[in-house]
Amino acid sequence: MTTQPTASPEEDPLDPQRILRELPERERENFLRQYREALDGARDPAGWKHLRRILRLWSWMVIAANRPGHYEAREQALAGTGEGMLLEDYIGLRRGA
Repeated sequence: MTTQPTASPEEDPLDPQRILRELPERERENFLRQYREALDGARDPAGWKHLRRILRLWSWMVIAANRPGHYEAREQALAGTGEGMLLEDYIGLRRGA
């Protein structure tokens, strides 16, 4: 069973507490590790953009991971099974090659 996002429209999607609360349990340790590394880097103003990027990526992960079938589709993609196609093949189709 997955946790469904409970954020209100006013809640900041980049709020680390919100991200942690809404992530499935299996993702939380990885989020905390990456968040803490980025937070340490943000002590230097040059690291601020990286922290925001990490929070943005994980806020998207909240959305993706809470969709039915996410982990199954991810496993199929990593295994090269399923109904997808390689990016190079798709580009070739779009260009008419």
